[in-house]
Amino acid sequence: MKRRTFLRTVGAAAPGALATPLVTAAAAGPSPSKDSRRSGDPRVFFFDDGRHAADLYCFEPPVTPSDHAFIVDQLASSGVDAFVYFAGVEGGTMLYDSKVAQMWGAEVKQWTHYVWYRAGRILKQLVEDGHDPLKILVDRCHQQGMLMIASTWVSLEGGTREKNEGLGRWSAFAMDNPQLHVGDDPDPRARDINKSRFNFMHEAVREERFPVFEELLSRYETDGIELNLTSSTPFCRFDQAGEMAPVMTQWIRELRKVADKAQQAQGRRKRIYARVPAHPDAWKLVGYEVPTWISENLVDGLFCEGSYTEDEGIVQDVDCTQVVKLTRGTGTRAYFSMHNGLGRQFARWATPEMVWAGAATAYDQGVDGVAMADHLWTPQGWPWTAQEYDTLRLLPHPKLLATADKLYMVRTRKERDTSMDWLPDRTMGLPQEIAEGASTEVSFPMADDLEHWRKLGRVRSVVLRVRLGGIVPTIDRIRVEFNGQELPDSILQKVDMTYRLVGQDSLSHSIGPYGYGYDYHLGPEFTPRKGRNTLKVTVLKRDRDIKGNLSLDRVDCRVAYRRHRHFEERPIEY
Repeated sequence: MKRRTFLRTVGAAAPGALATPLVTAAAAGPSPSKDSRRSGDPRVFFFDDGRHAADLYCFEPPVTPSDHAFIVDQLASSGVDAFVYFAGVEGGTMLYDSKVAQMWGAEVKQWTHYVWYRAGRILKQLVEDGHDPLKILVDRCHQQGMLMIASTWVSLEGGTREKNEGLGRWSAFAMDNPQLHVGDDPDPRARDINKSRFNFMHEAVREERFPVFEELLSRYETDGIELNLTSSTPFCRFDQAGEMAPVMTQWIRELRKVADKAQQAQGRRKRIYARVPAHPDAWKLVGYEVPTWISENLVDGLFCEGSYTEDEGIVQDVDCTQVVKLTRGTGTRAYFSMHNGLGRQFARWATPEMVWAGAATAYDQGVDGVAMADHLWTPQGWPWTAQEYDTLRLLPHPKLLATADKLYMVRTRKERDTSMDWLPDRTMGLPQEIAEGASTEVSFPMADDLEHWRKLGRVRSVVLRVRLGGIVPTIDRIRVEFNGQELPDSILQKVDMTYRLVGQDSLSHSIGPYGYGYDYHLGPEFTPRKGRNTLKVTVLKRDRDIKGNLSLDRVDCRVAYRRHRHFEERPIEY
């Protein structure tokens, strides 16, 4: 489908008005209002790629429609309002029998990936059996009372026939058009970014992507689409971002028209969500006119990203306040897009207490909801255990989160996450080295009103852990200050982690980083404040018999509550 006419009118204001829903609120969602949050608007979104924790990789073919729908069924009554399904992948193929793009495996002559071959077999089998894989999921979402939002990549990542053809996830378009890639970019910020990503400035790239989203809106009874605008950004050379901005806006304007037309035809409200960096300064750098999208009602919601890549994992300290301010009183909602990877030695995923802390912090900033935004979420494996449901159940309820146990963390960097360091609001985080006589400061936000809950006897404990690498506590001397107050040794418990073996039998291994945990048990006089809290560590004396500086490796604050004063959940231990 060609879109040459609208692409030549870039810059012309042509906002699509949101059509009036034609069916009941239960089926189509709420009608617009001037309130900051419309009654019935989604509050909790759950993202899933439909492959890893699903039938496509995990079940032996043949599968039934019910097998394919299990990823939706597991969300029933979980607290999730909207399922965001990744209907396509970075290589341009789709996980259904698209009429405008190729299905997963369409270009394969001989498979070279064992697991992805299974996904291809299952999709082919469902289609040949007369089933539409995407329609199965759309229908099951509505049967379970959830919205179904279809997502895919806005700009693809290219491949080659030699390397990618047998993998199944690259389309002919993605493999055969290297001239459409961004390619070499002399800007130093582009050094670690994938050069084979497609350049949105090419008309052919826009024309290839537009019909896919049009199909997801018009051919299927979805409740809308999600535009992935954070993966493989920017979608052009850095020096082209200003030129691309009006092109992207016009492209979204045309999608808004498609959504409104589909809404009228289907009698179902069609939403457009966009995943964007949370910090407004990033929008100009990548060519996004987000304020225009809001003022023209082009998008129904913004998923605000603070970590930009799933590999970076959980980042609780994301400033959504400016997006919240921009969207108040408009038809656009602000959501916190939370990644849950942790990658620690005992936990690959963020614990429930970490997730609750991130959600509570976002609600405290005024967001309209949260999104579990990874391509899969399997903290205890899959299928889910009771822990996953306990975690999700609290997310729609800020009042319940207020007294949920939480673990707040200062951002800890992973060495491999360097490609997006040019984006703003990327605090250095931890670890940080501290030389003798020097200091370092870090901070973290807290949503809890601990003074209030202490008065009611609800606070069980507040423990501030300062993890120090390379410290020799019998010789080294440090000073730890929290919100301007020096923390005394009388509330300190040292935890020796110099060298610890964990695990069983042949699986035993040492844990790192080597050092000590300094656990400060904070009483009323050192209560963390609601809002931002600051920690300062100063090295007063360093052991001269060992080379190197101390390091501040991790900082976290664990808050635990009682259900009522003097009420202990396990008063008898034996």
